[in-house]
Amino acid sequence: MTTNTTADSTDRRIHNHLRGCFETACLITAPFLDKRQGLSGMPLKLSALQALRDHYPALTQQDIAILFSTVQNYHGVRLRT
Repeated sequence: MTTNTTADSTDRRIHNHLRGCFETACLITAPFLDKRQGLSGMPLKLSALQALRDHYPALTQQDIAILFSTVQNYHGVRLRT
């Protein structure tokens, strides 16, 4: 059986332009998404989202939503350990 190596090695990620923003976005949102710093143990998600909008005004709403989703996922995983 032969495999198509070009299809296997293709990068399936379609939002490559957001990769460069990810590390900074994690730093910007860290204080808002830290449950220890939120209100009554709840993260300040809307404030974190607004901070991303303010820092990246050129990104579309869809890009902000994708970035915010990945940042939330990152912080959620990080805080559980």
